[in-house]
Amino acid sequence: MKRTLTLILSLFLFTGFAFAGGIIKGNITDKNSGEPLIGATISIKSKNTKFKLSTGSGLDGSFSFKNVPAGEYEIEGKYISFKEETKSINVKDAGITIVKIQLVAKGSELKEITIGGRASGETDQSAIRTLKQADQVMNVVSAKTIEVSPDITVANVMQRVSGVSIERSNNGEGQYAIIRGMEKRYTYTLINGFKIPSPDNKNRYIPLDIFPADIVSRLEVYKSLTPSMEGDAIAGGVNLVLKDAPDEFTVKANLGMGVSQSVINNGFTNFKANNVTVRSPRIINGSSYNAVLSDFSYDGQRFTNSKLPVGTIAGLSVGGRSADKKFGALVSLSYQNIYKDNKSVLFGSDVDANNSPQVTDITRRIYNIQQERTSAIGRFDYKFNKRNKLTLDADYINLAQNLYRFSSDTALTLARTAIGQGRVTQDPRSERDVQKIYNFTLHGEHSLTDILSFNYSGVYAKATANGNRYDLGLITSNTLQSDGSVLQAPTTIDASKGQTQTFSYNSDQDKSGYLNVVYTPKLFDTKVIFTAGGMYRNKTRSSTFDQYTLSLPSIIASTQIYDGNIDHNTFSVATLQGTASDPLNYDFTENVGAGFLQFKFNIDKLEAVGGARYEHTDQNYYDALPATSVGKTGSIKYYDILPSLNLKYTLSDKENLRAAYYSAISRPNFYELVPHTSGDPDADYQEKGNPNLKHTTADNYDLRYEFFPKALDQLLVGVFYKKIVNPIEYALVNQMAAGSGGFALQASNFGTAHNYGFEADITKYIHHFGFRANYSYTNSEITSSKAQQYRNATGNVVTRLVDQTRPLQGQSKNIGNLSLLYKDAKSGLDAQISAVYTGERINSVSTYLDNDIWQKGFVTLDVSAEKKVFKNLFIYAKATNLLNTPYELFVKLPYPPLGLPGSTGQAIEYQEAGKNTFIRKDNYQQYYILGLHYKL
Repeated sequence: MKRTLTLILSLFLFTGFAFAGGIIKGNITDKNSGEPLIGATISIKSKNTKFKLSTGSGLDGSFSFKNVPAGEYEIEGKYISFKEETKSINVKDAGITIVKIQLVAKGSELKEITIGGRASGETDQSAIRTLKQADQVMNVVSAKTIEVSPDITVANVMQRVSGVSIERSNNGEGQYAIIRGMEKRYTYTLINGFKIPSPDNKNRYIPLDIFPADIVSRLEVYKSLTPSMEGDAIAGGVNLVLKDAPDEFTVKANLGMGVSQSVINNGFTNFKANNVTVRSPRIINGSSYNAVLSDFSYDGQRFTNSKLPVGTIAGLSVGGRSADKKFGALVSLSYQNIYKDNKSVLFGSDVDANNSPQVTDITRRIYNIQQERTSAIGRFDYKFNKRNKLTLDADYINLAQNLYRFSSDTALTLARTAIGQGRVTQDPRSERDVQKIYNFTLHGEHSLTDILSFNYSGVYAKATANGNRYDLGLITSNTLQSDGSVLQAPTTIDASKGQTQTFSYNSDQDKSGYLNVVYTPKLFDTKVIFTAGGMYRNKTRSSTFDQYTLSLPSIIASTQIYDGNIDHNTFSVATLQGTASDPLNYDFTENVGAGFLQFKFNIDKLEAVGGARYEHTDQNYYDALPATSVGKTGSIKYYDILPSLNLKYTLSDKENLRAAYYSAISRPNFYELVPHTSGDPDADYQEKGNPNLKHTTADNYDLRYEFFPKALDQLLVGVFYKKIVNPIEYALVNQMAAGSGGFALQASNFGTAHNYGFEADITKYIHHFGFRANYSYTNSEITSSKAQQYRNATGNVVTRLVDQTRPLQGQSKNIGNLSLLYKDAKSGLDAQISAVYTGERINSVSTYLDNDIWQKGFVTLDVSAEKKVFKNLFIYAKATNLLNTPYELFVKLPYPPLGLPGSTGQAIEYQEAGKNTFIRKDNYQQYYILGLHYKL
């Protein structure tokens, strides 16, 4: 036994000595910039033996070798587009050898006459560099970060940015960005720094889900403005910097497939989208044309079922520069075809005589949504010499969506005796919407002398939206039998609704010109950059809308059985000439002229960028009101002077302190200005236009500390405050004076609102591991008029208007992000897991006191990974919404117990007495993507 223990102990000692040796640690960086080189190859080779080892640098540029036998070695560093470097080192037993390798970029020593290379704008290092050198407060997301993230649309990428939350569409995907808790109306969207129009037929803001994420070189989120930037961004701006021509010939390809867990479970219903009519009979044939049945297609109601449609994600990017580096070209194509399913339950709600929430009906909906995104981007530039350059951008973005919605609405009073019983109205609806954005920009940069230059841009951009909707109203009844079973009556077509077909089209066209002159003299031994510039934009918007009713023919019985095949039913045209008088038929023209003066200088460690901008707005509209109506045409003019100042103090090479002030505006949405009183007949109130609506102005203040300790690490901590004058909110207005009874919902201005908050953003890498985290706190106050119902002394129910203070719509007090990262360049593995927390927020502002509808706070969890298979081939996987996080709405007032006022007198599913009144819940489930990347 003693001999055995001695043998084992000797074996352990031998093993320990056998593997004893030294440790080599170090970092590899770019010699010129000092930035770490991630994924560089570091090799060691013994001068006296055949001992060899190699490894890859981590996310912070670090590398290490352990258990290296004592001796003399050569250590070599290699990185793409950099010259190799070799050093001699001496390793001792149990010692630690520190090595710093600095590589020089190839071509950096070329003569001045040569047009040199440029660092890629798609890397994380480039994003950090852009952030450090920016003139204003901003956040940057690189193409590389986007590529390895779980997100495939720009809208979903936005939720990872500090201080930003997203508003989701029916399929659970992000659609609109809410920056610093301010509704989407306060944000603008840019492509390569220039504004683009919106395909929405009522609003200015742009749905960000139209953009696939793989077309961008980086995503910039502006949180302060400079005088050279357009001023209508109180919350901030989103700039999509599209891909640029690389210095070397580059090919990138992507092919993947995706599937929804909900579609796996439930299948998918679609319709013949390619055969639906996109324009109405009135628009095609003229206003006096009487439509006939052959003008309408039934394809929107011809449904097909698929057990498991598989989505497609594909992309191709090809670009490079000529041998002399003067001409550059890049063409990028992207295609996404996604199928998703959503199950929803929601309650129609009202208020009772005591101003408490009261549910009126319960609706169950199934959404099947197919989205096709198609994008083609071209960028071409020619550098005549060091002083002259031309760039042409041509972009085409397309989002085509098919939406099938089956809605089953049960009144809580009509023939309802228990859960699952009652009169049911069903509505199989299909919608085909195609949104397109075209953008063409010619940009020139010319230097006349060393201190005088100018640049100019001509931009043509157009956004369109074609929409077709097909509704069929159905009725069925459930009867409870004596044995407790349910007997369902045959499904019949609702004679009061029949079939409706809706046609909408919107065109928003911008023609813009920009001219800037830059003068850079020296004043008091300080170089000052003076910029004087101007812009002019002509915007023309045209919207058409028609709704036709196909009713049951009078010669046929008023009820027809619907068996699921629309071709078995007979209809006749009831609306012969569409709805030409609908206010969504309007023309709107907006001319914006602007000029600015801007200065920029550095004194020691202080950089200042400031000046003022002048913007003049001239709006004219022509709507569908009768010719004798007041307000059929209108003209609105106003101007703004918008000063701004951005200060950056360099505390050290790795630290910045920023302070910013800027004045900004927000123009009303188009449809809010056009005089009208109309809206959804099922809504509590109609909408009313307000040609007297004022634009919103704001003073914005920022203070931020920035720390970049090494590599890709960063710490951003800041506070902000916004004073918002004439914020636009919706409220009830009394229609008595207008000759009609009751109230209407109208966009109006409400005094002054205050919005302030705190943001923190941290990124830290340790060799192969890292994490990104951000947190934001936002608080605001706005006062608007609400209706309050109560019984007067005589017992009658009356309504009065009461002012109520609340947060801005869409604002979450608390938002947080956390991503855990792993990257090993040697093995080619890149993985992350990401969580997003969005606190509760007002989803929609109620017209009644204390009856705002809130969205419940939620957490989403997503994962993604990429692994090198061969030299240039990678396999990747993404999975989103792993927690199956639902979308839930509620009213912060208790649901009344049975027997009390406000109760329906029966048990209602999802409602619990004494708890918040339940309004809605949507379930989206998970989505999975598996694909291949090719990078040459």
